[in-house]
Amino acid sequence: MSQENVEIVRRMLEAWQRGDFDAWLSEADRNIEWHTVLERAVEGPESLYRGHEGLRRLWHFYRTELDGFEIDALEIRDVDDERVLLLGRFRWSGSASGIRTESPIGMLITVRAGRLVESVDYLSHAEALKAVGLEE
Repeated sequence: MSQENVEIVRRMLEAWQRGDFDAWLSEADRNIEWHTVLERAVEGPESLYRGHEGLRRLWHFYRTELDGFEIDALEIRDVDDERVLLLGRFRWSGSASGIRTESPIGMLITVRAGRLVESVDYLSHAEALKAVGLEE
């Protein structure tokens, strides 16, 4: 099952990259909780997008407020029967400033019954690895 979960995460990332909202949303459980890296950094660890309505808001924000937001996955690996770890880089430009920003990202994604139920994002690979009990 874990390789299937890796493929689900890969499909969701590919849908994001090509701007296919419906395909992206179809991989998410209706009760998903997504703890995004930028909101967690600014608003604190309890900040999240919940459910499909939350993902609609997430999509709108990241597509309108941040120009060219994209994630490059350097590695996607299964952690256990439900969790997948994505290590990569994300980049975007500020809409007003045009300044290009790039940063590492780690995403710990939980998949159940073929749907993403939770994603917790981290600003470093080391933090994400630590969250699953691994060290860099």
